[in-house]
Amino acid sequence: MKNSNKLRIALTIGLCAAAVTLPARAAETAASSATTSGGSAGMAESPETRIKHLHDQLRITADEESKWNTVAQVMLSNTSAINDAVRDRARMSKTMTAVDDLKSYEAIVDAHADGIKKLATAFAPLYAEMPEAQQKHADAVFGRRTEPSQLKTHA
Repeated sequence: MKNSNKLRIALTIGLCAAAVTLPARAAETAASSATTSGGSAGMAESPETRIKHLHDQLRITADEESKWNTVAQVMLSNTSAINDAVRDRARMSKTMTAVDDLKSYEAIVDAHADGIKKLATAFAPLYAEMPEAQQKHADAVFGRRTEPSQLKTHA
């Protein structure tokens, strides 16, 4: 199987897993995400901490910083969009109908999907600038995030 097909399958599985687990956790985490300064729903660390961690994992060089800053800004924007959708859901949770409930999940998943698209678009120029060894390392970093053994499954 070609690597691009493996990546598509892994991303699809990951998005499906997120779509299934996010609604279940959205209500639990809405209150904490609303009070966390810039935090993301369900995440213990701040977006800035996750961004710095990824920066370090990818071994971003000084020459790559300007492109990395674009990636980091997209990550922050994505976090904000998802948090907004989760807060909207929490705000409406006591008066939602079943249809409203499903639509609120849809808004959260849409924010996540839109964020992935924006992140891929922002990351592509940075990745293209990386030397081959760093690209292979980035492939491994992202691969660890989507290994089937690491994904949650639901019965």
